Amino acid sequence: MVSLASRKRVVKSLLARGCSRSRSCKTGDISRGTSLDAPKDRNPELRIKVLELAKANPRYGFRRVHALLPHVNIKAVHRIWKEESLRLSRRVRRKLQVPKLPSLSYTAPNQGWCMDFATERLENGRQARILAVLDCFTRECLLLKAAPSFPAISVQEELKWLFLTRAKPSQIVSDNGPKFRAIKLPPGVESAFIQPGKPWQNGRVESLFDKLRDELLRGSRYSTGQELQSELDDFQDHYNTRRPHRSLQGLAPVNFAKQLTTTGGQYGH
Repeated sequence: MVSLASRKRVVKSLLARGCSRSRSCKTGDISRGTSLDAPKDRNPELRIKVLELAKANPRYGFRRVHALLPHVNIKAVHRIWKEESLRLSRRVRRKLQVPKLPSLSYTAPNQGWCMDFATERLENGRQARILAVLDCFTRECLLLKAAPSFPAISVQEELKWLFLTRAKPSQIVSDNGPKFRAIKLPPGVESAFIQPGKPWQNGRVESLFDKLRDELLRGSRYSTGQELQSELDDFQDHYNTRRPHRSLQGLAPVNFAKQLTTTGGQYGH
């Protein structure tokens, strides 16, 4: 069914082309009185804020924009979203019907990390590998590093630096590729390999890569690896400190971790 707003736009377009109002209203299937309605904006200040946030974050949906507007009714944001035709276009891939495996449960930061690779092609045709490491509980992105290649020794060096700057996790989740299997982890840190051909078992880092591609990589081209790394650093900071996360009660990962520290509570995933 075509919305009333769409039918009004049809009438307006026909009027602009010189058609009579009666014929335009008949074509648009609305009454003459309805075509003359010009309702006042209920909250013009909120509309301006929503449009500004939508422009600054073009791949955010209305729920994520609402999370950035405290003390605002989500229905009001949704109404403005529809009126301004801000709906995101997204291709939905068919999901394979496979038996669901029990997911690993985490109840505190640094219990488990997950990591994986993504690939981005530069303007000169060369490929850059992107290594991401994520805290499975707080969803904080601990590392987002680009390089022409990532042999096992380079991955191990990056993890060694993270072990020095943060508490060591109990386990690290990854696929069972040779670069991850060749890593030697310190005592107390266990390797948790997912089953071959089932990347959804490492869904947290896959979700991060989905956001990275959607909000950054697909909308930009990079001429050098340094340029790509600079954008990755900005994305990591935005993702950790400002981007609302739906599974974290609308908080950014760093703010969620701070809330846990101040309350001393735990939140099950």
